[in-house]
Amino acid sequence: MAAAWLSLAALAQAEIKLSSDWDENYTCTGSPRNLIELAEVQQGRRPQPVCTLTENEKVRDAAARSATARAAAIDISKPSQRDFWHAMGFKMMLDGRQHYLEPVLFMTKSHPDEVCTPSHFTGQPTYRCDEGQRHTNDCHVLIFNDKFEEVGYHRIEVKEPYQFFCNTVPAIGVGDAANNLVLVMVQYFPIDRKHASTIAEVGQGWNRMTVALRLKLQEDGRVRITQEDGCLGNPNRIDTIPDARRQLRRCAAGKP
Repeated sequence: MAAAWLSLAALAQAEIKLSSDWDENYTCTGSPRNLIELAEVQQGRRPQPVCTLTENEKVRDAAARSATARAAAIDISKPSQRDFWHAMGFKMMLDGRQHYLEPVLFMTKSHPDEVCTPSHFTGQPTYRCDEGQRHTNDCHVLIFNDKFEEVGYHRIEVKEPYQFFCNTVPAIGVGDAANNLVLVMVQYFPIDRKHASTIAEVGQGWNRMTVALRLKLQEDGRVRITQEDGCLGNPNRIDTIPDARRQLRRCAAGKP
């Protein structure tokens, strides 16, 4: 993703910027320089190259550690990987300090020892766990500091009158750079709806909603995340970041 730094505010002023300018460069020691050295590595006569992880990989590893402790559902085919591996992350400057923001998708535990093994199905999803409860997903936001330590966590609240499955975070943007307001769009669908019966119906029936999250960097280094629904509403059908920004401006101007 291309870098997208937003305009700077005064240094004394709280402000947030999002950037997707990831460091993707590997640094390797002991790499073979020619075919002879490569053969020596393969034969065990030369040490294997040691490569550092990229920023992207470090954030995803940190997200995996954080989410694993909170996730109930287990991926049967790949137990070490879950849905949150497919999420979209950003490098973030919060009040002048580097952080990382990563949206993750997983089934939240309703109690500390909950486990959900998603039921096998033929043809249509059942959204059931072998253990008996419903299998569903929530969308979450994790924030890490420059040491890749978790310092903030929030589960997106979606106030629908039905059980839903949050299946992606299509977009993230800045709602108010000077006041640390982030916009996060989530996509979800009801798990009890009628299954698609025609090709045209496949992929239909989901909703998109954009929420505003206020971030506050605290003295202990933690980031408090507060979801503010007063202006945008909850649920809403705002499906672009620019539309959410326009609604925030209308609210600020006292317009409905």
